[in-house]
Formats: sequence, C-alpha cells, structure tokens
Amino acid sequence: MRCAEWRGACRSHDRARLIAWLRAHGPTSCPALAYACDVPSVTSRMSELIREGWPIGRIRGHLLTERGAWRRTTFYELTGPAPQADLFNPA
Repeated sequence: MRCAEWRGACRSHDRARLIAWLRAHGPTSCPALAYACDVPSVTSRMSELIREGWPIGRIRGHLLTERGAWRRTTFYELTGPAPQADLFNPA
C-alpha cells in the first residue's frame, strides 16, 4: 500500500470513530474528542465530514483547564441524520 493510500485509510477510520463517538455521547469538546477517539487532528477531520454533508454543529465555548484557567474550545455535535448519497452519483 502506498503512503497516500495509507493516509486516506487512516483518515476514514478517524472520521468513523468521531461520528460513532458523537452518536453515542452527544456534544463533545475538541480536546475530549482527540483524547477519546485518538484522533490527532479533530478540526481537520470534522471539516472533512462537514464538506461531505454530515450535519455537524459547531459551538464555541470555554473549558476549565487543570490549572484553573479558561480555554476557548469548539464543541461538536450531530444535528441530524447521516447524509444520503446522491441517486445518480453513488458515493
């Protein structure tokens, strides 16, 4: 398997893990998704899913860090059913 093919396979597994987590747990922060799903670039994978038509909502918020400081973060949530493939151009 060539390197580019391998990276594409990893990305698709990353996206599948993120969708499965959001279905099971609801709105989740970006750092929590990175930790729970073992996905190093959550923002990039979420952007790819949104471009593919997944109904993912983004909410800006704040989290309290271990040191007691506030940190800006993005919370992601599924806002609807999975996208339906085009009848004439199957995915």
